[in-house]
Amino acid sequence: MSSLISLHGWRTETSQEVVAQADASRWLDQDPCLSSNYGGCDLLSSQARRARQEERNTPCLCILRRMDFAKGTEPVFDWHSDPYWRNRRLSPAQIQIHDVRLEGWRQDVGSMLEMREVLLSTLLPELEERDRLSNTIPIDDATKVRNEQVQFQSLANEFGWMNVLRSDKVQTTIHDAKDLRKCRWIHISSKFSDYLCGCLLGLSDWGKHPHRTAAALQQLEHLINQQERFSKHGRYFAPFFQHLGEGFGDEEEKEDTPMLLSVPFLDWTLDGETPPLRFQVDPREGFASSRSSSHLLRSILQHFYRLEDTSDRESQQVFTKHKPWTTDRNLDLKVRRWYGHYPTSLNVDELWILVIDARHVVTFSSNQSWKSRWPPLQLSARIMEVSFRGIRNSLINTSNKHNEQDYTSSTHVIAALNGALGMLHRSFWTDITLCLSDRYASYLGHLQYRLHRNPSTKLVMDLLQVQEELNIIISIMEQQMELVSNLQGHPRPIHNKTQSHNTAQPYNQRPLRSIPISDIATYRQVSFSRLSDPTAQLLENLQREYADLVDLRENSNALINRTIQLVNIRLEDHGKAILVFTMVTIIFLPLSFISSFFGMNFSDIRDMNQTQRLFWIVAGSLTVGTVAFSAFLAFYGGAIVERFVTWRENRSRKIKKRMAVRKRAMDVQQGQIRNFEVLDALRPKMNGIP
Repeated sequence: MSSLISLHGWRTETSQEVVAQADASRWLDQDPCLSSNYGGCDLLSSQARRARQEERNTPCLCILRRMDFAKGTEPVFDWHSDPYWRNRRLSPAQIQIHDVRLEGWRQDVGSMLEMREVLLSTLLPELEERDRLSNTIPIDDATKVRNEQVQFQSLANEFGWMNVLRSDKVQTTIHDAKDLRKCRWIHISSKFSDYLCGCLLGLSDWGKHPHRTAAALQQLEHLINQQERFSKHGRYFAPFFQHLGEGFGDEEEKEDTPMLLSVPFLDWTLDGETPPLRFQVDPREGFASSRSSSHLLRSILQHFYRLEDTSDRESQQVFTKHKPWTTDRNLDLKVRRWYGHYPTSLNVDELWILVIDARHVVTFSSNQSWKSRWPPLQLSARIMEVSFRGIRNSLINTSNKHNEQDYTSSTHVIAALNGALGMLHRSFWTDITLCLSDRYASYLGHLQYRLHRNPSTKLVMDLLQVQEELNIIISIMEQQMELVSNLQGHPRPIHNKTQSHNTAQPYNQRPLRSIPISDIATYRQVSFSRLSDPTAQLLENLQREYADLVDLRENSNALINRTIQLVNIRLEDHGKAILVFTMVTIIFLPLSFISSFFGMNFSDIRDMNQTQRLFWIVAGSLTVGTVAFSAFLAFYGGAIVERFVTWRENRSRKIKKRMAVRKRAMDVQQGQIRNFEVLDALRPKMNGIP
């Protein structure tokens, strides 16, 4: 089926019709968005192209595109062919937009909140005003500092197009217009710290209080510099969350205060080279360089050993060494069905949540386009299909009054945290195959089997590796629990702007009742928790997983102690055998030497005047002396060596001190010292007082 994508909607044309309508021609001549060919298919007829070129003596820049596409799939736009988007740090092709609306699709339950993804093709009419913010931003009202004005104008030129994605109209009923919504969520599959300031500037409402937005941008830049850390493996954020632009407005406007949150979470990947991360490379640099502000993925060892090279130890990860699907056919089929790839490595990713206001929120994470969207293994799909539906079913839709069904940025923060922090945990996703605790429990069972068969030092090293990884994972979960606990337990206070500490945002709890457990125990439910507050649900699930991992760590400690005991018992038996062999060797070695010496052919002992008494005197004396000297070295050799080393160090220290005193005295005599502190240090001590 051939179709034309119009800037004002979808329409179907035959291949013979001329598509150079007046409304589209205006767009085509204004904006060089897309090339005129895609996949070898000429999208515009030659008559229309020639007509436009004759009418306007400018190059034809094709916005409309004809293509053959499957029913229900999104048409593909080549944003990179337009010079406007080619030189941008961020383009619409790199983002996912989701709207939360109140829909009446289900007749049995009435109105219900639904999340739908916005097709990028529908953004074309709105992008006609992409330069609106860069041309109208009130910089003079926002700040009087010239450097800040230049910085804001540069950000507006780079990210100002995002302002067309903003809408202050809020949906109240299902009969409202389709362009109204409860909340808009934008997900960006890359982590450049430069994007944070750009998104806050581009999505903020500059029509109201521009000085507040400018103050929030200043605090955001200071916060990034304060919380960003550097390591051998790339940049990263310390776990934190803080509200921006506080101290302005009334208490009723606190909901619209921007907020930035960063939290690490665990994710699986492939062994060796991972699939290409399309949006993780700075387009201006061309590669992931140290000059870039990108935050790269790190393994759990790189997360802990920040200044060490762990490339030689990555192959020793539990996820890499232990492959339970190789011996279990059913598990192998499940893994291949749900994952598509074998999860053979464990990474630490970051989730950034930038709350613009009560109706707009932006999330950032590493690119996961090589994962499947169903089952929802990608982070954005997991938030949409699992976390959002779970919070909606267990909290919002249980209200007695349908007009209380609201979904704000505060609620979506918890949904995003649910999707990220529960990526590998069974408590968040009951149908997950090979969750984190199962992988480590299975590997510990394998090591316990090896313990019963043949305890060895290699087994101790493997157990220590498991314990090390569990300690790293538990420390990450402790950071997650602390952040969620602070987010849940503290109200939103007015802080001193120069103060740097964690702030919190309360969830607006209402006296709601939860639906029965039998009704919510489905694939899309977040958890089996009976708590109505989604933040409390998140914290409870984390605590449950934390308890399981702590139990595994205690089991690993017990296995390590038991293995060391068995190894020591075996070493004790080996030590006894070695002691016997050593004693025999010490006794017979001198006898062998004396026998060899006196058995030489230069003189026969039988022709000498002496009897064999001389042989036994020499042999016995040498044997006793050798045994005594060996025992002396065994018991006192270490102390003797230590005393000798200490004496040599003290002697060299005294010699260096004397040489330094002499050199200082010579410098004083020559008048080369002008520092009064040095002269005071050379002053002789009197009466024991310096």
